Amino acid sequence: MSNCYRIPGKQVDGMNVLEVHEETKKAVKQAREQGLPSFLEIKTYRYRGHSMSDPAKYRTREELEEYRQQDPILLFKNAMVEKNILTEEEYKRIDDECKKVANQAVEFAEKSEEPGLEALYEDVLA
Repeated sequence: MSNCYRIPGKQVDGMNVLEVHEETKKAVKQAREQGLPSFLEIKTYRYRGHSMSDPAKYRTREELEEYRQQDPILLFKNAMVEKNILTEEEYKRIDDECKKVANQAVEFAEKSEEPGLEALYEDVLA
C-alpha cells in the first residue's frame, strides 16, 4: 500500500470484479467512518487502441486473445453460473438488455445537437 501525500492507496486487479468490489467497499468504509480519502489504481487491459486512429499494432493477436479469455464480465458470469446464482439464459437476457440500452444511448447521442460553447464551463467545481 502506498501512502503518497498521506493518502493510502492500493493497486487492484481490475480484471477481477470481486477484488474491485471488496477494495472499493474498504475505501468507502474508510471514507465514511474516518473521513479519509484513499486512492485505488484499478488496472485493466484495454482491448482496443487509445483512439480511433490507433490501430494497436504494438501487440499481437495472441496477446489480445489471451486477455479476452480473462474478460472480467465473462469470468464473473462463469463464476455465478458455476455457483448456480445465474443461468446462461438469464445472462443472455441481461446481456441483450444491456446492449439494447447502450445502443439506445448511442442513437440518442448521435441524434442530439452539439451542446453550446457555454456548456464547457457547466458543473466545473475547481
